[in-house]
Amino acid sequence: MKRAIVLSGGGARGAYQVGVWRALRKLNIKYDIVTGTSVGALNGALMVQKEYFKARSMWYNLNFSLLFSEPMDSDLLTFKGKVEVFKKYMSNIILRGGMDVTQLENTMDKYLNHKKFYKSNIDYGLVTVNLSSFKPVVLQKKDISPHQLKDYLMASATCFPAFKMKNIDDDLFIDGAYYEKLPINQAIDMGATSIIAVDLNSFGITHKIKEKDIPITYIVPRNKLDSFLLFDSNFTRRSIKLGYNDAMKTFKRLDGQKYTFRLNHVEKNFNQYHQTLKSNLLNMADLNGKNKRLTEEILKKNKISAIINDRIKTSQKIMLDIMEYLGEMFKLNDSLIYHISIYNKSLIEAINNYENFNIDLIEKKIKNKETIKLADKSYFIKYLYSKMEIMHNNPKIKKELCTLARFFERDVLAALYIYTICNK
Repeated sequence: MKRAIVLSGGGARGAYQVGVWRALRKLNIKYDIVTGTSVGALNGALMVQKEYFKARSMWYNLNFSLLFSEPMDSDLLTFKGKVEVFKKYMSNIILRGGMDVTQLENTMDKYLNHKKFYKSNIDYGLVTVNLSSFKPVVLQKKDISPHQLKDYLMASATCFPAFKMKNIDDDLFIDGAYYEKLPINQAIDMGATSIIAVDLNSFGITHKIKEKDIPITYIVPRNKLDSFLLFDSNFTRRSIKLGYNDAMKTFKRLDGQKYTFRLNHVEKNFNQYHQTLKSNLLNMADLNGKNKRLTEEILKKNKISAIINDRIKTSQKIMLDIMEYLGEMFKLNDSLIYHISIYNKSLIEAINNYENFNIDLIEKKIKNKETIKLADKSYFIKYLYSKMEIMHNNPKIKKELCTLARFFERDVLAALYIYTICNK
């Protein structure tokens, strides 16, 4: 059996692949072949060299000065800073045919080890495109001479038009993603019988897989990564963590979707709170025989119906969705690995920090039947939660909540979840 690691292009998002590599090491998953396109080709070369810590150090401390000689010192944590960087990209594209990446080539000299690369028992392949002949170039380790290794790595990673085209022997080369962003077929041609493919969801062409019987495990970012053109350690450090988390979740060693929890903690949380959540839901929908039609309508809503009818698997998915929706609304750190009690405590703290939210504004939007925008959802959930705190034996409040549940089922359940974990 030969296992291949296939790495897509994705520029600055390539840090995610180093996080996946960390998980593979943790799980003791060996590999015989690595193929890659663009940044995947660069990371792949280091995987062939088996130099994880060197790769992690590079990505952990990444900044524009490792790639370009031109200063790019804007504050990328601000919108204004990002705009300034993209303006520099645009001016270089228009005036110079792209950014000069000579500095990146110099940086690669520090990380490439020809002896380790060629003596490694791990085979290697990359993809680039010869723009002079309009043909793809699919190369294996045996096809690349040592003195041209860096050239072809750079050719594969030449993200044209953002970067200047790479000249090799008077031919111009551009990013391999213009032919194949995720070279699975190349890995198959090299003898792979199983594949782990890391797709960074970046631009590029994907071809139909030629062998359907080969098992392929896809690892894809479950959270939004920053732009592939923003080379900053604040972003790459997050991407490394997300790559590790997603890989461990893919191999069933951690729980969660967009957020990450210790193994079995999601199920443990469900078992602890499901019945109480159901009880609170039925209490909210108890209108003392009045508005029977409204009660029936609410109890037939898809998510609510699953919970009150104890459809366990569906209810587990709904509770996880609600938990993670709350994490997103209250901006919890999505790169951490949470103990479930810490996650719930963080939600409670977050909603309690919204003490001075504008109730009148929310009620005005509800009265006027205005759309509750995503930016206002955290305030809306806080509003619903504040109503739930006083709904006991208050039919008027219950009716208001049930009416809102007709249109905002997910938000009502999110507020009810926090109400449940606060009052367990």
